Amino acid sequence: MGGREQLLNILTLVVLAMTVLTLICYALIAINPYLPINPFPPATQVAVVITGAPAASPTPRNVPATWTPTNTPTITPTPPPTFTPTTTTTPSPSPTFTSIPPTETSTPRVTRSPFPFTYELTYETPYYGCEWMGVAGLVQDLDGNALTGYPIHIWGGGIDAVVTSGNKQMYGDSGWEQFFNNEPLEINGVFRVQIHARDNPDHPPVSEEIILDFPGYCSKSMAFIVFTKNH
Repeated sequence: MGGREQLLNILTLVVLAMTVLTLICYALIAINPYLPINPFPPATQVAVVITGAPAASPTPRNVPATWTPTNTPTITPTPPPTFTPTTTTTPSPSPTFTSIPPTETSTPRVTRSPFPFTYELTYETPYYGCEWMGVAGLVQDLDGNALTGYPIHIWGGGIDAVVTSGNKQMYGDSGWEQFFNNEPLEINGVFRVQIHARDNPDHPPVSEEIILDFPGYCSKSMAFIVFTKNH
């Protein structure tokens, strides 16, 4: 029993010593929390160092003494002398009216052709269909009345013929025609047509020469000419 009590006494002394040591450590940590014995030291504060030249403080400028303006004489411009224009009235001569007799204005009229007959040329589908190419037409006066018996000269391309207005009345009372070919052909500047005087035994031409141009297709393989007597 004596050995056991001695062991308990030693342990009690050890616990007391450790308790005292622990209190001393707590006291030291309370004084300086950054000691190595502190297992949970506070975060270290980082010092912020600002580098660079310090901002220059504004240097106060010398403020001049208050300037008191002196009285400057005000210059009042003298207005120029007023110019009053003088209106000089010049008598105008009285207008002289010359009596001019009225001029008769003639009504303009269309200049007549140097020939007694003018013409209108169109290209159409032949009366006989597409197996016919040639020229046909009518002869009339200004009122559209048929004029028969006029010789029409057709020549060119191996043809030299004279037909008479009124011999092909399927075109009208003064109709006439001349066959060229049994199919449409493109022929330009070969065939010519001209009407001649009816009552003059020499039968001089009474219209200009008409030059025919065929495009070579059916709908325009008949040249249709209407001669109109204008004077």
